[in-house]
Amino acid sequence: MEIKNPEMKTLTIHHIYKVDKDELVKLSISTSNAMHPLFWHDGILFFYHQVPLIMNPEIMKEYVNGTEHWEEVYYSEFKTYRENIEIEEGGFKGAKVFVVNSGEFSPHREFVEWIRKRK
Repeated sequence: MEIKNPEMKTLTIHHIYKVDKDELVKLSISTSNAMHPLFWHDGILFFYHQVPLIMNPEIMKEYVNGTEHWEEVYYSEFKTYRENIEIEEGGFKGAKVFVVNSGEFSPHREFVEWIRKRK
């Protein structure tokens, strides 16, 4: 058996939104069927939705050739890493979202560097 792990060459972001931390946490809970973690690197907290590969043959072809598509990215500045964030008030009070320190994930690290350059 041969195992392949092609390197991602390009990240295409279709929509990007800067929101405050509380809104980011609420969005991460309410925009998917299953709660997924937030990612953190170098003071940026974020999550994203990938474009479903099965829905578009052209995007599937690009993916195989090294281009990943993030349909929507939500991010906020958040200076210090914490393992989880709990919502303290409102309709989501008490909900916890786990945070992954993703600086070791090359695409995440490069995304945060790109965000910093945009400022």
